[in-house]
Amino acid sequence: MEPARGRVAFAYDRTRYHPPEVSGRIATAITAPVERRFRDPHFLELGVGTGRIGVPVLARGFRFTAVDNDPAMLEVFRYKIAGVNRKVQVVEADVRELPFEKGRFHAVLSVHLWHLIPDWQRALLEAIRVLAPQGFLFEGWDEGVGESEDWRIQEVWREILKSRGFELKRGRHKARLMEVEKALRKLGLEPETQVAAEWDEERTPRQSLEAIEERLYSFTHQVPEPVFRESVEELYRWARATYADLDQPMPIRWRFMLRTTAL
Repeated sequence: MEPARGRVAFAYDRTRYHPPEVSGRIATAITAPVERRFRDPHFLELGVGTGRIGVPVLARGFRFTAVDNDPAMLEVFRYKIAGVNRKVQVVEADVRELPFEKGRFHAVLSVHLWHLIPDWQRALLEAIRVLAPQGFLFEGWDEGVGESEDWRIQEVWREILKSRGFELKRGRHKARLMEVEKALRKLGLEPETQVAAEWDEERTPRQSLEAIEERLYSFTHQVPEPVFRESVEELYRWARATYADLDQPMPIRWRFMLRTTAL
């Protein structure tokens, strides 16, 4: 694992954190309908990352296969499952060309993934292909409730970029979710969305700044390096002038949305 990629993977794991009780509620929302329908179900997660969704699922003793194309993310995932890896298969692969036979899995999970794949249609069809009859496709995402200082910092950064001639495009994730839902309905399927968990997080201005600085959000990847560095430096100057203490926690209200599609 390259040091730079490793740092990003660990930083991602640290900032995309769910409290234990929230992880438990999410895992229950995912596993309960599958367990009711299938005996000894087998779960597949596409783009498992560092395992914040997968680990609570596989810790319940289910068979679990994890796929990602980022070896650094998978290295962190392997570290986290060291004590519970008997029923886990970890595969480095492209989710658009899954190395599995048709109908192998009883449930497929995809969390914060579709917007990262330009030809997402191939990945969606692959997910459906490897699902068993009456299996479940689960799509999940975190969603902020109301405005927060974290959001304010991101918006200030967007304005800084705009003043430097760069228009930051956001909302790709939400737009892609709508596209995927439309595609599922076109296939004759009926996805249903629920709030699986809701919680409060305490995040400091410094943590919000570092998340941008370390390019942990996909929307940061579109900014060219010279513009990115200068804009982040200006954002830090704004933050130091705005907040008396960059390490003072700020409340953020979150909810985890889960879209379920049964074949």
